[in-house]
Amino acid sequence: MEVRPAAQGRAVAGRVALLAVLLLVCCRAAPERLRYAIPEELGRGSLVGPLARDLGLTPADLPARKLRIVSGDEKQYFTLGEGNGSLRVNERIDREGICGVVSPCVLSLEAVVENPFNMFHVSVTIQDINDNAPQFDREFVAIEIIESTPPGARFPLGSGRDPDVGANSLKNYQLTPNPFFSLVVRESPDRTKHAELVLEKSLDREKQRNHHLILTAVDGGDPVRSGTAQIKINVTDANDNPPVFTKEIYKVRLLENLPEGSLAFQVKATDADEGTNAEITYSFSDIANNARQLFALDSRTGDVKVTGPLDYEEGNYYEASVEGKDGGGLTAHAKVHIDILDVNDNEPALSLLPILKPIPEDSVPSTVVAVINVRDRDSGDNGEVNCKIDGDLPFRLEPSSENTYKLIIASALDRENVSAYNITITARDRGAPALSSVAALVLEVSDVNDNAPVFEEAAYSAYVPENNAAGAEVVRVRARDADAGANG
Repeated sequence: MEVRPAAQGRAVAGRVALLAVLLLVCCRAAPERLRYAIPEELGRGSLVGPLARDLGLTPADLPARKLRIVSGDEKQYFTLGEGNGSLRVNERIDREGICGVVSPCVLSLEAVVENPFNMFHVSVTIQDINDNAPQFDREFVAIEIIESTPPGARFPLGSGRDPDVGANSLKNYQLTPNPFFSLVVRESPDRTKHAELVLEKSLDREKQRNHHLILTAVDGGDPVRSGTAQIKINVTDANDNPPVFTKEIYKVRLLENLPEGSLAFQVKATDADEGTNAEITYSFSDIANNARQLFALDSRTGDVKVTGPLDYEEGNYYEASVEGKDGGGLTAHAKVHIDILDVNDNEPALSLLPILKPIPEDSVPSTVVAVINVRDRDSGDNGEVNCKIDGDLPFRLEPSSENTYKLIIASALDRENVSAYNITITARDRGAPALSSVAALVLEVSDVNDNAPVFEEAAYSAYVPENNAAGAEVVRVRARDADAGANG
């Protein structure tokens, strides 16, 4: 078929444009970021995204380009599919176990290709599914209310716990209809919802001593999931004065390295009555299980002591409700907000990914020979990390992203002078005092034929007798070559 000049021109222009796009994909200087999103709990081998295709790589390119992924996470949640370079699930991904209440939940990794080298930043957002129903810390809640309590009085019922986030988290509470009680839902600064029972009508112990209600916590998932707790209300005889706490909200700040057994804080209530009616007993009326393992309340003194290891990285905020009950059964309630403050108790963690093993001695400066990933679980300055190379070596570190460095050739290599380098990389955070960790890397230099043979003498002279037999040695010459193996 004959190709006309105009069609030929369009074909050439198309090939030039395609070449420009390929050069832009393969030779970009700045790292690119690919973003994927998957729901949690996908089965092993499930597709996350066509990583190789999104990087502009065809299956035929993969053997030469050597696509790999590197992650700073302890678990390898993702892997590359064989043959097509797709990103797939490698481990069970439980969003609640990885990120807790943090949203969005993002896992980061680096994609590395060679020939030519390039590195791409990949982030995978883990989407929540409604796989948890709300639950209460206690299945049965007992409340004592004095019969003289005026309408409008409120009584904390605790809060449900739902590890899911967003629309799948706990949304509301419901109470079985009752003429004496109604329900109010309060939201804390951390957006936790708490249920409170409101007395609508005066109680009469002589007419009805007990009331039984069911409290239901519902989430916003589709379908909706729920959990229940049974509320039993005992009506007691009158007592003139209820206890009064010195504060409505106790705000406490504790360092995470506070030793177990230390006094964290104290709650205090007073009662204008005398005798047993003025004797106050303290207890937690609402506290999450993880906080209950860390703090113990002295029922007599109101002292709260640390009973478990505080860890900012595991939990930095706790909330509880305390109850003060006098000898006549009257109660008062106060909130406790506990902030855990970070200390520099985590060393930086280093992971190394060699790119060139060995390094050809004719590699040009700026060639990437390894990728270093660093992580520090601390926050603020305690989690800010700097990396450096120890000693005077022909390499340098270059930041690639927030947590990643590239190890780059800084000056020309010569295998005949140095055939291997022992590189020590030190990561140090900005805490006070600073913590550091060290990783070692051995890089061997491979030979290239860059030295010509050299004779031992610039000139050789010999005297040959005229009757010397054929094949007799006249003179012996020697030459040396600094290269190794077949090159020498």
